[in-house]
Amino acid sequence: MRRVVIAVVGLFALAGVAGADDKAPGKEGERYFRAGAKAYAAQSFAAAVANFEEAYRALGMPEIAFSLAQAYRRLYRVDPKPLHVQRAVELYRVYLDKVKTGGRVGDAADNLGEMERELDRLKLRGVAVREDRTERTRLGVNVSLGGDGGEAAALREVGDATGDAMKGVVVTVDGKQVEPFALIDVEPGEHAVAVTAEGYFPVEKKQRAVAGAPALVEIALQPRPAKVSIRTLAGAAVTVDGRRASTELALDAGRHLVAVAHRGRVPFERELVVVRGQELGLDAPLPMTGRRRAVPWVLGTAGALAAGAIASGTVAFVADGRASDLDARIARGNQPPSVRADFDAEVSRRNDFRTSGLVLGGSAIVLGAVGAFLYYFDHPPTRGRF
Repeated sequence: MRRVVIAVVGLFALAGVAGADDKAPGKEGERYFRAGAKAYAAQSFAAAVANFEEAYRALGMPEIAFSLAQAYRRLYRVDPKPLHVQRAVELYRVYLDKVKTGGRVGDAADNLGEMERELDRLKLRGVAVREDRTERTRLGVNVSLGGDGGEAAALREVGDATGDAMKGVVVTVDGKQVEPFALIDVEPGEHAVAVTAEGYFPVEKKQRAVAGAPALVEIALQPRPAKVSIRTLAGAAVTVDGRRASTELALDAGRHLVAVAHRGRVPFERELVVVRGQELGLDAPLPMTGRRRAVPWVLGTAGALAAGAIASGTVAFVADGRASDLDARIARGNQPPSVRADFDAEVSRRNDFRTSGLVLGGSAIVLGAVGAFLYYFDHPPTRGRF
């Protein structure tokens, strides 16, 4: 019993260590840096500043100092507050003090000169720099899209190149739409976070905000598959990229080769490029092959030959019966010469129609076999894959 208790206590201790590791400053700093990098790329510089500040507070790396300085410099262009200039100057100096060569030293020196000149200009005008030291409770949502290559592994300095905001992504906190990645002011307590995007499954989460501390919710949206419904003959074999499938398909976004085959039918092949969440109906007509169209004619001819063989056999059977009767009369003797002539005629007719029946029957069997071969072994090939 004592061993069981020790084992249970050990498991709880390990779970506590694992949970603590997830909340370790280093891990938290990396999460905030990734959110800041996304916000910077989306030209949301206020959100980038807020996230980079948290990352720099946790890790203190020169690469983060440079990225934060970049965000402040870009933010100053759209929100010309003196504090943004002063903070950019401080951070560029931190970076240059720690990184002497390589990295983004050249960019840091150039941008530092630009920001120092701007700061001197503001001071000459008598503009005061005021820091906001208000304690704030903030909540942010870091959105990643499944299939976009995943999170960046290394923490590197961000450059000046930026991209577009995440189109179609809608983030709400307690039902109010907010900007992705931005750290917004909230009341302490539990909040409902929801993220939707066209072509992705929606996600809803609960997040507790602690008074005076930031909280970052990470949400990865998973793409909806494209749904393709194939309308074709019953019993047709469907393959997608060389793998067997049903007529109701759920496909990942991208390029696929759909093939539909059926015995005796010209196969259908189509290259599809589908997007997330798309719904598509696909008609796959399967016209008969030339071999299949020939089958009725071949089997019809075989049937006609078989009917001829049966008719010839019937005539031969009747002639054989008559010849037997005449032969019996001749055997009894005292018959006129005409009976012998009739007997020879019936024997000749029997032999002729027997031969004809054998030829026609043999031909019918051969053509029937050909028709069966054409029917059962008519499987036109398909590519099946790229």
